[in-house]
Amino acid sequence: MAIKIAICDDNSEDALLLTKALYNYDNTFEISIYTRGEKLIKDFLGSKISVDILFLDIYMPGVDGVEIAQRISRMKKDIKIIFISLSKDYFQQAYEVFAFNYILKPIDIKRLYCVLDRAVDEINSQSRYKISIKYKSTIYSIDWRDIQFIESQDKLILFHMSDGSNVQCYGKLDEIEQELPEEAFIRCHQSFIVNAAHITKMGETHFSIGQVMISISKKRLKDAKEKYYAYLFSHMGRGFLK
Repeated sequence: MAIKIAICDDNSEDALLLTKALYNYDNTFEISIYTRGEKLIKDFLGSKISVDILFLDIYMPGVDGVEIAQRISRMKKDIKIIFISLSKDYFQQAYEVFAFNYILKPIDIKRLYCVLDRAVDEINSQSRYKISIKYKSTIYSIDWRDIQFIESQDKLILFHMSDGSNVQCYGKLDEIEQELPEEAFIRCHQSFIVNAAHITKMGETHFSIGQVMISISKKRLKDAKEKYYAYLFSHMGRGFLK
């Protein structure tokens, strides 16, 4: 899957030069250019764009780069934000919004490519374990290895995480099931999907995850148990998805 990049810079010439350098690095990048931060934020809120890496100018009219970074990172937690600026003055602010990196203008191509190497490596290593969900204008990218089980309550989907938290979104469990690795997740009920790695016990008609008991419906009983046994057999003698 192609890596998606957004450039937000009110200097269109600088944005085009950066775009050219990015395509020279990898011509499969999908690049969007914004000259106003307000438009970028609006597209994020409306889910019109999906971005893995954001190159963000500091000095812009209206909403500046630091404020944009604060708002964008609240909406998409794992986005790689790389500040580009004529000045070093905003290093501290960049650190405070957990920017991935900070590059001075005019951009040094060697440094740009070193930063890209690290960003792309992290994205590729993380992406195989990630699924994205949206709830109330916020996009959550969650590691499916941390999902204990998923529960459907009418139109609301609840992701029960290993740290005890819940992440939720609106949707259908059938659609969520298609995004999950088939070998790791078991659909045991119309309203439940369990992560086989977190199952601590299998009863006659339920799976247990710690103190939580999750029903296995009669319709899915045979397939669910067979799939769990297959999972156990395939993971004998090795750790969980290392």
